[in-house]
Amino acid sequence: MQYDNFDSLLKTLGVGRWTIFMFGSYFLWAAFLPYFSLGGAFYNPMVDHWCRVPQLANSTWTLQQRLNYSIPWEDAGGHLERSKCRMLVRDYDAVEGLAWSPEFTTTPEEARSFPTQPCDHWEYDTSTFSTTVTMQWDLVCEKASLSPFFQSFYFFGTAVGEPLIGFLADRYGRRRVVTVSTVLFALTATGSALVPLYSLVLAGRFVLGVIHTIIGPAYIQGLEACPAKLRTIFGLLSTAPFAVTGMLFGAWAYLVRDWRTLQLICTLPVALLLLFLPFMDESPRWLMMQERHEEAAKILHKAARWHGVQFPPRHELQKLLAKFRLENADRGERSGNQTVTVSARSRLAAWWQNLTVLVRTPTLRRITLVLFGCWFCTGVTYWGISLSGTTFSTDPFLYMVLSSLMEIPGYSGFTPVVARFGRRFVLSFNFAVCSAAILTILATPSSYTWMIFSLALVGKLFITGSYGLLYLVSSELFPTCVRSRGLNVSSLMARIGSIVSPFVIKVLALSYWWAPSVLFGVCAGVGCLFALLLPESNKKPMPDTVEQLELLYGSRSISSNSIEKGVGTSLISEESVSSDVADV
Repeated sequence: MQYDNFDSLLKTLGVGRWTIFMFGSYFLWAAFLPYFSLGGAFYNPMVDHWCRVPQLANSTWTLQQRLNYSIPWEDAGGHLERSKCRMLVRDYDAVEGLAWSPEFTTTPEEARSFPTQPCDHWEYDTSTFSTTVTMQWDLVCEKASLSPFFQSFYFFGTAVGEPLIGFLADRYGRRRVVTVSTVLFALTATGSALVPLYSLVLAGRFVLGVIHTIIGPAYIQGLEACPAKLRTIFGLLSTAPFAVTGMLFGAWAYLVRDWRTLQLICTLPVALLLLFLPFMDESPRWLMMQERHEEAAKILHKAARWHGVQFPPRHELQKLLAKFRLENADRGERSGNQTVTVSARSRLAAWWQNLTVLVRTPTLRRITLVLFGCWFCTGVTYWGISLSGTTFSTDPFLYMVLSSLMEIPGYSGFTPVVARFGRRFVLSFNFAVCSAAILTILATPSSYTWMIFSLALVGKLFITGSYGLLYLVSSELFPTCVRSRGLNVSSLMARIGSIVSPFVIKVLALSYWWAPSVLFGVCAGVGCLFALLLPESNKKPMPDTVEQLELLYGSRSISSNSIEKGVGTSLISEESVSSDVADV
């Protein structure tokens, strides 16, 4: 049989046990990562709190009687509620040990006549959660601004880990990096659930966030072993494990209300990955590119035995892999002829070129900046809605289950719609519906809890659709020469947006109850406007160079057929184009 490239080997191999096996680490990572990326919802949720008065703590008074006697009323957006950070200055020693009497009743008008003082200690509402990170370290009132860092440090870690883990996986191999990451994740997840200091918890959250990005190399490991025609199917299926794990997280949290115990339980699935590691194969495609042809041939023969197909003898297969490797290298040299000019420049000039390549030409600059805006708005809104179980619902456990369930149709349900109506319209429509749903919550009476719940789920469904569609749009609009870099930097904008969302939920919402709905709704609305500024890429060829991008979507655009035939390539100055692709 004639083999033209590595993909032809995979085509002969087909899909079978080994293909699923190569996706094993990805699916196992997906089986526990949401327990940590969504951790703020149950490890550190918003809980009601008030000042603790030691003299009343062990009395026979009911909670309402203690609050009536010791806690003043405050205006909260047009209505009165008990203060969370101040207490009345009274002679509490005089009533210590006494039974409640109607004469102790204090009306709101009477309470205003007493001076107040800040709390020294707090009591918490434990009707939903028995212990949380906030309860453990009293991250309320003056220290309330420290609470969102629990979630934001995780997202900050993902922003750092995105380029770092990808580089390490390309340099040292997928299997080795996945193995080290798994061991480190298990140790950090266990340790951060046991440490006595909040600073150590934050350090652990940052490390977990860095390791979270190993899901990318794990996914690539499976994709590199999958026949080309089935990669789209596996790509659509890849989001399902995250949704299922999110639903399970809601169930586990309902059963276990202590944050430390819950995190330890959610760390247990890592043991399955640790057991899987000794049997995990390295990506044969990566081994081929590293000129480790003997190892790659051995793994491919193993896969052939599992699938019941016949490959050439091992020594012939090694020669084929060497040939494919050489052809890829030749193509790389041909496509990188202009890199000689770059390497001869000063390091500062090369660094500046790498930094500005995505904004070098007018059309690429416009697309890059608009996509950055779309990604940022998506990150803020998606994670904001995902973590708002105590804001948009009276049942955070059911909220987590159903909002995770929304991700299944959100990621895959819009595929036929996108094919029919195009990318730009559907992306803008998704943002618009999400914005309308979240902003409608502002006009919904607080007693209509199920309507608020339902509107939040609608918002989650459509912002999830935007998230999935942005990957497709970004891949189609960025030219091949900067596609990987453009997609990585764009997704980094979503990471930055995710860092912001916990502060909206936990800090702004304390002073302005409407802040989450307004900011998440407006952010989705801005994303809708950004999406309208994007060019339509449906049924158009994917550009390979910045020049082709300008010809497709620039002010002097030509037909798609002309691009596919290579016509019109002289419409842009050679100097500007060469500088854009030189760093590839």
